[in-house]
Amino acid sequence: MARSVRLSDEALLQIVGISDYISKDSQKNAQRWRTGLRSKIKSLQNLPTRHAILYTLEQAGREVRQTFYGTYRILYTIEKDTVTVLTVRHGAQRPIGPKEVDGIE
Repeated sequence: MARSVRLSDEALLQIVGISDYISKDSQKNAQRWRTGLRSKIKSLQNLPTRHAILYTLEQAGREVRQTFYGTYRILYTIEKDTVTVLTVRHGAQRPIGPKEVDGIE
């Protein structure tokens, strides 16, 4: 069963910021990155449980999973038939902590 995938406001802002940063050097690379990221995020429609759990329900109040696109970490939750992407961050950045998850919708 394919689930719907939605991006949190924070994830949308991060994607725009990352794309803008990449486009300073190359518009073509920024477009390629967005296309690849879109494909990776869309793949979460099917079998989103295949990726590792970063935080458990007990740690963060909800289960948070992670996957990677290149050097970028994608954190997301699964609730019923919807996958919500919480953040997209460079792997060198610290991931959000379990207490920060509550503030992201």
